[in-house]
Amino acid sequence: MKKDVSDNLSEDSDILQEEIGDFMSAPVLSIDHTSTAQEAARYMQASNIGSLLVKEYQDYVGIITETDLSRKVVGAGLNPETTLVSAIMSSPLQKIDRYFPVEEANEYMHKNKIRHLVVTEEDKVVGMLSMKDLVAYYAKSSFRMQE
Repeated sequence: MKKDVSDNLSEDSDILQEEIGDFMSAPVLSIDHTSTAQEAARYMQASNIGSLLVKEYQDYVGIITETDLSRKVVGAGLNPETTLVSAIMSSPLQKIDRYFPVEEANEYMHKNKIRHLVVTEEDKVVGMLSMKDLVAYYAKSSFRMQE
């Protein structure tokens, strides 16, 4: 069962806030669940990203991050050439709707100590929100305040 962050967030807001969809990264990059940790690391490096969704057939079943690779593979002494991403991925996916305010996503990520959040629209995965995206959002907001 997948957890949907939007179940825990209020859609009521008195203030007009910028939406997650304006700051998410898209398109989403993914890797097959039968791929190895080494293949995932190379794909992330070549794409200059910190996470990949893990796909089994047509469904996204988890996420693998740089942290997973360093802690669950290297830190545990596993062989990256034989360790499957399905064995080290985080699951279920934590999701949030693209129309929620960025501030709510930031609060959720901080509270749950996660650095990547799947973004959906009508229950379809449309992007990812990472700490890097939040830094860009807050830097932009800070810059606007100085003007």
